[in-house]
Amino acid sequence: MPVFASSLLMVGLPTGVIGLLGSNDYLWQAGLFLVLAAVPLLVVRTIYKSQRVSADQLADADRAGYVRALDHVARGLLDVPSPRGGNRADHDERVAGNVITLRPHHADRPERKAQ
Repeated sequence: MPVFASSLLMVGLPTGVIGLLGSNDYLWQAGLFLVLAAVPLLVVRTIYKSQRVSADQLADADRAGYVRALDHVARGLLDVPSPRGGNRADHDERVAGNVITLRPHHADRPERKAQ
């Protein structure tokens, strides 16, 4: 099936382009039909291939995630308990320079009051 779908796509694209450039309606419609016939076959092949993951590939993905987590811990990007204890909101957070915080820092801005 992969060879069939790829060949449909490789024949359909040039046929459609030649039909468009040459103002030949039947030729570009035939190319469009071939491309539209190839797309579902390619989607089915891609889904099938993604579902057939080997144990080695799963182990590699797990190892890569573990390495990424260790890297984040080493950089201090993960939430860690406050060294001073107490409520985390009472202390300033350590933030790396390239991290966008999701919680606003209220200590930076003065509190606004109604007049």
